[in-house]
Amino acid sequence: MTDETEGDDETQQRSSRNDSVYRRKKKKKGDKAKRALIGAGGRILFYPTLFYNLVRFKLQSQFRWWDQIDQYLLMGAVPFRKDVPRLKHLGVGGVITLNEPFETLVPSSLYNAYEMEHLVIPTRDYLFAPSIADITRAVNFIHKNALLGKTTYVHCKAGRGRSTTVVLCYLFEHKGMTVAAAFEHVRSIRPRVLLHPSQRKVVEEYNNRLQSPLSETAFVATSDVNGID
Repeated sequence: MTDETEGDDETQQRSSRNDSVYRRKKKKKGDKAKRALIGAGGRILFYPTLFYNLVRFKLQSQFRWWDQIDQYLLMGAVPFRKDVPRLKHLGVGGVITLNEPFETLVPSSLYNAYEMEHLVIPTRDYLFAPSIADITRAVNFIHKNALLGKTTYVHCKAGRGRSTTVVLCYLFEHKGMTVAAAFEHVRSIRPRVLLHPSQRKVVEEYNNRLQSPLSETAFVATSDVNGID
């Protein structure tokens, strides 16, 4: 009788493990499909949304292509080739690109021709965020340039989500800001910034890595219906 009970328990445990493995595989497959779908949508929407941002930039004086976040830190939208000399004039010595290849409009060779280092961290638009490892690389890149008196330009497509993720992590690691203060500082300069849940999550993880307190009030959702990074 005892053997039969033990056998039943083992069968149930194997069944539970198999179910768990199946659920993980199903979730992974679903996440992969979701990522592919969003990626395809991002390609389709890239130029229409870029044109939309350009129109706003031309018509609305408060809609700036980039903003000065700190003495040696600029954050903004994807630059065009014609912007490279302007960035150089502003003292930019390094550029962090958080776009996928199809979103990138300036090759590294052009930045290098103007003596700018180019750090490329391909990150999918909309619901995605750079990894902790990539954020660390970006933060170190900004800090290294700042110590040399060089400005870093951090950009994604519209300077809203992906770039904000990196900039926040830099501010509370190297400028002594709380996460709440860093977010409010960036939003006071560039009001349209917005973090998606995955971006907020990675900022929280980065913050925890530094063992800093996180205020839940740091990330207040905006009512901007345009949701375009």
